[in-house]
Amino acid sequence: MVTLVEITKTAQKNLKRIPKHILIQFDLWVEIIETEGYKAMQEIRGYNDHALIGNRKGQRSAYLSRSWRVIYTLDERSFNLSVEVLEVNNHDY
Repeated sequence: MVTLVEITKTAQKNLKRIPKHILIQFDLWVEIIETEGYKAMQEIRGYNDHALIGNRKGQRSAYLSRSWRVIYTLDERSFNLSVEVLEVNNHDY
């Protein structure tokens, strides 16, 4: 199964403003999904991939670092799995 990663305009704006080491982590996250598949990324404990709740129901989050997150959605309706990156942000605690 081929996994495509699409990046929204909002996420592209976010990526222009993030620290370089987080951008490297994001690129690695995308590479893992595109080469190894979405399930392989979920199995890596450091990403702590999980579904979101509340007004973000239907979206997922993965850790890029202790405070940086990638927020995305999955489209499993077609033969090819599609991951749409909605935003990359610094999580507020």
